Amino acid sequence: MRKYLPFIVLLSLMLLASCAKINTPEVDLGTLPIRMNLAPALDLGFRIDAVTVRISRGDFTQEQNLQISGTYASGVFQNLEHGNYAIDVWVYEEGVLIATGQGTGNVLPAQTTTVYINLQFVPGALEVNISWGLPYENSRRILLIGNSHTYYNDGVDTHLQAMINSVMPQWNVVINSATIGGATLQDHLNNLNTTSLIRDGDWDLVILQEQSSRPMTDPQAFYNAAIGLNSIIRGAGAQTGFYMTWAWRNNPEMYIPVRDAYQYIGAYLDALVIPAGIGFYNASLDYPALDLYSPDNYHPSLQGTYLVACMMLARIWNINPIGNSYIPADLDATTALQIQTLAWQTLLEYRNAQLLSRLPRAIEYKEEPLIEYRYQMAI
Repeated sequence: MRKYLPFIVLLSLMLLASCAKINTPEVDLGTLPIRMNLAPALDLGFRIDAVTVRISRGDFTQEQNLQISGTYASGVFQNLEHGNYAIDVWVYEEGVLIATGQGTGNVLPAQTTTVYINLQFVPGALEVNISWGLPYENSRRILLIGNSHTYYNDGVDTHLQAMINSVMPQWNVVINSATIGGATLQDHLNNLNTTSLIRDGDWDLVILQEQSSRPMTDPQAFYNAAIGLNSIIRGAGAQTGFYMTWAWRNNPEMYIPVRDAYQYIGAYLDALVIPAGIGFYNASLDYPALDLYSPDNYHPSLQGTYLVACMMLARIWNINPIGNSYIPADLDATTALQIQTLAWQTLLEYRNAQLLSRLPRAIEYKEEPLIEYRYQMAI
């Protein structure tokens, strides 16, 4: 079975995340039970003798070694405030690190959530300490950093500016962008113009958009660049956000790894995530008549850019976009209303941690030599 060791093997292992209310005079605290099915790794011939899990949210971290019994490793994190937590996993065989993984888990009152962890048989982990920030609703100066997914169709910033001006003109919101065609976040981190703009712009919120396939093809590079930019952003007194992009129309297998990478780094850095990629996915289920892609099958059409702007309006300021008076000139009112409704419905689901019930359960990756296993774990 060791012939698989040189490859990167993805095992989708499930964790159960639930929250039990504890009555205290200040805040209800929750628990995060973890139960991992180790059978896929054991079937490959590994002799797992230790599993360490760390959860992180902003400057809060908690770590423990799971108890291994049979084919399962389990443990419970207690006294947690409600919210989304980044999860890091380390797996050992005879004291040697053989695998790491990342994921997220949401602690909510009286709810149970299933979370997928991608476990990769390659070493490596993240280490970062971040301070808590101000509410995003207070943002009045916003900078978008990205590439053509941000600047297409006159720019997401242009449409978002028009939408917020139509409902809150008294706020005098300023939205700007720093974009480079085809750029990765590492390119922006290395670009003096971008980093100077972050440091000198007196921004409240800086939203980062990675090159569209990089969260799938090289998530560690995405995480490292995001952490570097986050350090500059926080050092300048601003908050960090992420603009989650979508699977290309002709490559739907991108959806899960791209979505998971953005959710992970957002939870890890306690940063805002605009789940535009989930909106695109939900459109394929609920609004198939919408055409969110440009003819190249990966850039957004005007409809797609407008959806992103609607989702940013809802996510940043908690403003319902349904009925917003700003509609781009080339969109009809009926289509605009569908997009506004899709954006709000997606955000409500995302906020209530209900999106996992909508995910496909049997996507196989096309790239070799990746092998993926998906197990439905009995509760």
